[in-house]
Amino acid sequence: MRSIVAIMALLCAIVPITSNAFTTTGGEVGKWWDESPWADPERGFNWYPEPLQEKPKEKPQPQKKKKKSIEEMTDLDEIKKEIEHLKAVAVGNPTEKNVLEYLRAQNQMYNKAAKFADVSRRVVWANPEVDYSNRNPYASFAAAKDRERRYTDIQETLKSLSETHAILFFAKSTCPHCQDQAPVLRSFSLATKIPVLAISLDNRVLPYFPEAKPDNGISMLATGGEGIQVVPALYLIDRATKAVIPLGTGVIASSELGERIRTLVKTAPGQDF
Repeated sequence: MRSIVAIMALLCAIVPITSNAFTTTGGEVGKWWDESPWADPERGFNWYPEPLQEKPKEKPQPQKKKKKSIEEMTDLDEIKKEIEHLKAVAVGNPTEKNVLEYLRAQNQMYNKAAKFADVSRRVVWANPEVDYSNRNPYASFAAAKDRERRYTDIQETLKSLSETHAILFFAKSTCPHCQDQAPVLRSFSLATKIPVLAISLDNRVLPYFPEAKPDNGISMLATGGEGIQVVPALYLIDRATKAVIPLGTGVIASSELGERIRTLVKTAPGQDF
């Protein structure tokens, strides 16, 4: 019983102290548990944390475009432009760095060219239609045989023309190159039996061709009315039809003359080149 009384006395002593702890600002005692939660609009009914402020998104920095090397470039104009740019920089400001960059780029270009050459030959080996050596062999022994066959063909061609064609030789007595060409033509005529008709444009005697004829208008016929502009000038003429084929001007060796006649008479453009 005594213990109960003691507890009651203790409670009576505590209550006034506790009540004083909840005094309002106006001096009145307030009991927070008796107040309506809606009385104070500033008071939260349930507690929520302040909303997180989203950090502004950082704009992605534009990435610098990586400069392509010559090895990575595939456009020829782009490669040329870059090489010229690096060269201009190196020449204008020849520091070790600038010169080294130019030389590196140049070396990369050489590597590309070497690769192109290597791939090209592999393609040629695998595709006969693009192999030029099928018509003109590079092997020395085959080239020698080809020259023998060509020489034989030239001789046969000249022999057949000796009965139907002649060579017109336009010259001047004062022309030193005409004097050089004259003995070559005389020997060529004797060897091939193709006659040479010498025509003196200044109506004077030509060395090795005392029978030279004066120009009576044949030069205009041979040139289609333009006349002879350079001497010596050589033309191949069909004696029956009077059709004329220009052989060239200047001093021409007999072997070259035979080759030209064969080419112009027997082959079409691009057929044997």
